[in-house]
Amino acid sequence: MIKINNTFPLTVLLIFSVAIGYGQSANRKITTADYAKWSTLQDEAISPDGLWISYSLQYDYGADTLFIQNCKSDKKLIFPSGSNAVFSSDGRFVTVSDPEKGLILQEFKSGKVQSFRNVSKHEFFAEAKYLAMLKKNVSSNELQILDCNTNKSYIFPDVQEFTISREGKIAVSTFHEVRIIDPAENFSEKTIAQDSAESFKNLCWSENGSAVAFLQQLPKDTLAPDNHRIIYYNLTDSKSRTLDGSINEALMAQRIMVRLGKPALIFSPDGKRIFFAITTPHKPFTTEQVEIWDTATPLEYTQNKYRGNTNYESKLAVWSVESEKVMQIGTVENPKAMLTADKNYAVCFNALRYEPQYEYDAPADLYLKNTQTGKESLILQKQATSIGMIGTSPDGKFINYFRDNNWWIYDIEKTKRRSITAQIGIAFKNKENDNSGSPAPYGSPGWSADGKYFIAYDQYDIWLLSPDGSKTQKITHGSKNKVRYRICTDLYQENKTHNLDNLFAPKFDLTKGLILEVLGDNMASGYYKWYPNRSLKKMLFKESGINRIQKANDAEKYICIEQTSVLPPRIMLLNNAGKLSKVVMQSNPQSKKFGWSQGELIYYKNKFGDSLKGILYKPANYKPGKKYPMVVLIYEKLSNGLHNYYNPTEYDSMGFIPSNYFLDDYLVLMPDIKYKIDDPGMSALDCVESSVNAVKATGIVEENHIGIIGHSFGGYEVSFIITQTKTFAAAISGSAISDLIGSYFTYASNIPRSNTWRFEGEQYRMTSSPFNDWNSYQRNSPLPNAKYISTPLLSWAGKMDPTIPWTQSASFHMALRRLDKKSIFLVYNGETHTILTPELQKDLTIKTKNWFDYYLKQKTGKDINDIP
Repeated sequence: MIKINNTFPLTVLLIFSVAIGYGQSANRKITTADYAKWSTLQDEAISPDGLWISYSLQYDYGADTLFIQNCKSDKKLIFPSGSNAVFSSDGRFVTVSDPEKGLILQEFKSGKVQSFRNVSKHEFFAEAKYLAMLKKNVSSNELQILDCNTNKSYIFPDVQEFTISREGKIAVSTFHEVRIIDPAENFSEKTIAQDSAESFKNLCWSENGSAVAFLQQLPKDTLAPDNHRIIYYNLTDSKSRTLDGSINEALMAQRIMVRLGKPALIFSPDGKRIFFAITTPHKPFTTEQVEIWDTATPLEYTQNKYRGNTNYESKLAVWSVESEKVMQIGTVENPKAMLTADKNYAVCFNALRYEPQYEYDAPADLYLKNTQTGKESLILQKQATSIGMIGTSPDGKFINYFRDNNWWIYDIEKTKRRSITAQIGIAFKNKENDNSGSPAPYGSPGWSADGKYFIAYDQYDIWLLSPDGSKTQKITHGSKNKVRYRICTDLYQENKTHNLDNLFAPKFDLTKGLILEVLGDNMASGYYKWYPNRSLKKMLFKESGINRIQKANDAEKYICIEQTSVLPPRIMLLNNAGKLSKVVMQSNPQSKKFGWSQGELIYYKNKFGDSLKGILYKPANYKPGKKYPMVVLIYEKLSNGLHNYYNPTEYDSMGFIPSNYFLDDYLVLMPDIKYKIDDPGMSALDCVESSVNAVKATGIVEENHIGIIGHSFGGYEVSFIITQTKTFAAAISGSAISDLIGSYFTYASNIPRSNTWRFEGEQYRMTSSPFNDWNSYQRNSPLPNAKYISTPLLSWAGKMDPTIPWTQSASFHMALRRLDKKSIFLVYNGETHTILTPELQKDLTIKTKNWFDYYLKQKTGKDINDIP
């Protein structure tokens, strides 16, 4: 590590090491031809019994390969070009998708392999006794159900859709018919709906499997959206009921619709009510010959066209099946609705209430509505509605929300609210968040499963807070050593089914303990287990990058990924006690044959005295006393990636991979940037120059051969920094904003809204519009300062970029052209914010390297293909 500030000389130089046989003292220097040997480890999973793992190795220069491996014997099943491994719930089988063979079914014990073509959807059920496969054929579709024990198949023709209840009954739609198939009754079939004219779709089971509901599409007309009726069938009494929006008085001729990205039907927990979406029919949206843009509308033109009239917004409604009562939850006045966990209440609001406003998500007045009586009351005014700011307890009794820098609880029954963190004296507002806009919390993962505790994070620790404010418990103690504890939410499957119709309501059973992910200030990472007696037990924690933990569903076994800057990712198996059992898979073992570079933390201070850190990679075969050229990669905060391992490759979506450079005698610096509001460019300049000066003080860098590169916001920072300093001999900027004022007002056909929210609410960190602070916008903008540039600039953009218009880069290039400055601009037709086409990724990666080689290593002629 290097520790330095702006006024004091170098005081400390410490280098972390990983004693595992990987590192700098290796055999030979890598060449481009060697890149093809590297692969990326992806899609790892563990079987429910913990006996097998699956993973994919993805190659930039060859075909990807899927592996299934036994955790004990290391036996491997190899599937070239295979993908999407799915283990059966009992661990006896695995399915793999193969582009040529179709769906492969492998039995582990016998080794038997079968394949099935044209399978579009498949699912094990009935404790893996059966495998259901929907096969899409040219002439017709069919459902094939395979008995995994007897290998007997049952074929059901013309099936378009199927869904399986928890009890193993299968609802199928053949477009014009809905049937229930019961495997327990020798696959008996019962038709529950039939219509030769109109189709059925969107099958949905109740939680206990006693009822099924689905939509029937009604005849099309000239209006949008398509209209439907809901059909409910009760398996207990074999009775069906129908709700037709076109004739139901409560719906006032509104249409029952299917929404993109949301479920069409949602059952209440007791299965007696069905939630669905409605809207007022309207003429389909078309491209007008004349567009009318009006400053009086709540939203900008394109958004206002689709969202500006609340009559046409989708709204939640509920049908009480037994009483046949229908009630609108969302209304024209408050169209948006999010349900509590028990579905007895909904938080309703109008997102247009405070428009126009200039953050991404508008605040709103929140109303609490009883979904059975329709009674509604205002509970909060001008409350932030962005993700993570509001949620509900798992029993539906409380609403939690973040406001005035604290967490609050609203008691639904008592209609009272209280702050549950104000009295603690600890900051729950995220002070590390230096974006502009509304204050944000460190976060909350949810509630205890019994509803007794709301769970909240401070900077380092986890708190259990009773909703009445009577109990506050800090269950970790990370602040003392600057170690951050968080609940590993990905391990809890029941919390992964959240949709936007529901308030955020994850729950955690504290009686079973919690798996915590842990991160140290020095970037050491791993996992601990918290026990109900408040004790903590280390599972795996070390100076490595440890993440992506998964648990076997039916065994106390875990897998996770470990990597460092010199150690390629590997799969670790943790045993029943949560201790390291073995390394079950090591990717890229060939890297031991080559010289490599270990990332080091450097420490420095900006001009305000803020302590910062960054990552420095030395050349793989670094020689003390020798100086090297250096490339600086910038984008906000990068030190969290200290332990990232970078495969060398010519295929990168942004054209830059650190390993391509430190393997070729470059230093690579990745500094953190701390921002001062209303001065994003100047903040970047200060922090980047401070970090560069820290490295210069070590005497290892060729001070006249330093380059800088960034993409997106990092590209903006690069473009600005080179207007203010002569530190850099070459620069590369990708997909960048160059004119802050122009970008603030930019409105492009492929971008649904202007960039005002990016400035006043997020990354560009301005507190108001240019009209209120013109000088700050100009002071931090590359374009007005372009005349001061002396650094050669290579810039690039995708012509279909929906995030930052490519014309921003084009305008900056034209400015440099007019000023007779050295600039080359690459425009990639058909590409977006990053480059996705492999041959164009290679083009950008090679041109990027050539640019730096020319200016930082003085390579000329054929060595760099005359790119400059």
